[in-house]
Amino acid sequence: MSEQDPFTPHFRAINSGGKRHGFRLEGVFWTALEEVTKSDGVSVSEYVAKLNGHKTGGSGLSSYLRASIMQRVLEHHGGMRERIESFNSRTIVAACPVPGFIISVDKKILFQNNGFLMYLQTRFTGLDNIEALSNIKLTLETPLLGLIEEMKRDSSRPKYTSFTVGYGERRIRGRLSMALAPDMDEPPAAIAFISGPS
Repeated sequence: MSEQDPFTPHFRAINSGGKRHGFRLEGVFWTALEEVTKSDGVSVSEYVAKLNGHKTGGSGLSSYLRASIMQRVLEHHGGMRERIESFNSRTIVAACPVPGFIISVDKKILFQNNGFLMYLQTRFTGLDNIEALSNIKLTLETPLLGLIEEMKRDSSRPKYTSFTVGYGERRIRGRLSMALAPDMDEPPAAIAFISGPS
């Protein structure tokens, strides 16, 4: 179907169950109907015939079709929300055996795993408590905002960048493998794992 205004009603005639039905639905409903039928592996006319066979009450078929589409969209949305809520970036980072952390777009480390703490403690003297960790300086070769925008456009591959960590007068360099933290968007954040020296 070609692009159409999602809010403007469009008329379509559908032959279904040996009858011709006319529907005037907003573009967004036609788009959603195509997605629903594609997901079910049926044609639009088959979907309408099934709806017509199960329709109850005094509502017209157009109203029943709209309600059916909206119900499917809500079910899909609810399923996605459950999957996202079960995906916890902190749990993933904590369980990973390599040094890792979550960093927000405003360059704050929101969470780090034990591997990252050990990585720092074996390279810097004096990092023996959480207060000392607030004094480390982390800089990335590539601006984090740009990396996060790239990851939003294409989340199929990790992004890589070099980093420098400083504490006192000492500096160490390395390389990070990064992915978007999908359950954190206020502010946006990335999961970062140390993947080797720079």
